[in-house]
Amino acid sequence: MKKQISLWFAAIMILGAINIFAQKPFAGTVSFAFTVEGTDDPNKAAELSGVTMDYLVMGNCTKMSVSEMGIGVENITNGDDKKVSTVIDVPGYGKYYIEKSEADIKKAFETTKFDYNYTDETKEVAGYTCKKVVVTVTDLETDEEDSFFAWVTNDLQTGDDINFSTYPGLKGYPLRMDIPQEDGGETFYIVQYATKVTPSKKIKLTEFYRSSDATNLEDASEDVKTALKQMLGM
Repeated sequence: MKKQISLWFAAIMILGAINIFAQKPFAGTVSFAFTVEGTDDPNKAAELSGVTMDYLVMGNCTKMSVSEMGIGVENITNGDDKKVSTVIDVPGYGKYYIEKSEADIKKAFETTKFDYNYTDETKEVAGYTCKKVVVTVTDLETDEEDSFFAWVTNDLQTGDDINFSTYPGLKGYPLRMDIPQEDGGETFYIVQYATKVTPSKKIKLTEFYRSSDATNLEDASEDVKTALKQMLGM
């Protein structure tokens, strides 16, 4: 009888361990590239040729870092705290950050409505099965609508709030976005698509913390604010 009870407890512990591992959120890097579809104009495709972007992802958090002409920009989204931080590092001026709280984000979306039509159409992107979602964004002040396609996957086990600051309510992680553009009566698509997904157990939550040596841009001098606005088009 004792042996049966021991086996029963062992089975419960194993099942519990399996459940814990199954629920562990994805952590890794997602690399994106850009292209143009729906046009024969080589100039349009050339503009995006070689443009890449890497996102560090863990649960509900993302971090994207870019550097151009010596200026570094780091954008961090935290769906757990509903916070977005952008850190700007400009040689000669220093490192500054802009932070948006949950209230700021909600206010920004007050006049915007997001509708998601989840279809059965699928596409494989970077080795993951993605479902096509027709995203419709409505400006509630003008009733103008814009639509595009998001290809989302649920296989990465990202958090439910990972899209809170971009596409609130969208389920799944988008590995491809098809954004329609019009030029001279021609409609074509700018496509952002994942080229590689690299899981990593080395990624820690601390990597999604804002730099402690950055100063709030609101506290910067007017000269610095003006200079950053001119350089970055803020």
